[in-house]
Amino acid sequence: MLFGSVKVNLVGAPLLFVLLWTVQSLYCHFSNIPVLLDLNANCITPLGESGKCILFRECQPLVAIYNKPLSTHEDTQFLTQSRCGILQRKTLVCCAVSTQTKSSLPEYPQCGVQLSDRVLGGQPTLIDEFPWTALIEFQKPDGSFGFHCGGSLINERYIVTAAHCIKSIPRGWKVFRVRLGEWDLTSATDCQDGFCSNAPIDLDVEQIVVHSNYDTKDQSNANDIALIRFTRQVYYSQTVRPICLPLSSSLRNRDHAGVPSYAAGWGKTESATASEKKLKVEMNVKSLQECAPVYQRGGILLKSTHMCAGGVRGKDTCSGDSGGPLMRQISGAWYLIGVVSFGPQKCGTAGVPGVYTNVAEYVDWIRDNIY
Repeated sequence: MLFGSVKVNLVGAPLLFVLLWTVQSLYCHFSNIPVLLDLNANCITPLGESGKCILFRECQPLVAIYNKPLSTHEDTQFLTQSRCGILQRKTLVCCAVSTQTKSSLPEYPQCGVQLSDRVLGGQPTLIDEFPWTALIEFQKPDGSFGFHCGGSLINERYIVTAAHCIKSIPRGWKVFRVRLGEWDLTSATDCQDGFCSNAPIDLDVEQIVVHSNYDTKDQSNANDIALIRFTRQVYYSQTVRPICLPLSSSLRNRDHAGVPSYAAGWGKTESATASEKKLKVEMNVKSLQECAPVYQRGGILLKSTHMCAGGVRGKDTCSGDSGGPLMRQISGAWYLIGVVSFGPQKCGTAGVPGVYTNVAEYVDWIRDNIY
């Protein structure tokens, strides 16, 4: 087997070693190629399928072949033939894209599942807890970047977030990318209790859809919901999975008042700084009858498209959590019931619940705006 000027005799070597060596050799194989391909360039797979040139670790079908306990020479050949370039010393492979013409919304058990059994006033999550939480990265006029909003993965191409994360941002800011599979922002590779996850996935944005009836001047933040579509589909893993939406009429009409719910994100904590690790906080959902008068005193009118949760001192979502999920578990599956919208000026004020976009009211809108 010849790669560049390096000849290696692999005759008689264990097949797993051959496969490992083949993948590792991807880096050096392209070292003399002057033309470096861009991520997401169109390509053709060894099977003749249309594909995108992406990082090897982000192509789940090829990673699955690499991780097979008993691989064949055909597997090795397929991996080798799938190479399509190198970018910043990292191997790119041609990964088949879905032939599906319209995105579908998964239903349980294809969504809302955490593979383990195990915010303000919040506690750190486990590394693979709430694997649908997303971070939205913004590019600022001074050339710097930062994560300042959240979102929830709902299928291979979309996250749900808040409209105000798109429309009510400082002048000169723009949405740059979406990150999935993150846990600890200070670590390139996240590890906990002997388990290390894949590196987070950064996804370019193909399209942003903001609800047409969202008005930045409306104090109630009505219709505070938006969709972000990636330039390519994402492959699911232990730390990247979709949450379920309340698609059925029974789920959409369910009353959540009085039941525990969770929010998760990297927003401000008690120290008024963003958290390095993903946090979660448990809050009870409040009825609109209980919540609306609190905000009406300030001239803000809430309606059925809103949802309230929290109101306990020191336990709340906060700045930076915007667009993130309010969720609860129903019959074993996690459902997105709210999108973080707004709340009291001082997060965690006793008696003042946070306000969320009621996702059940927007399921049809979501269906109509994905493709």
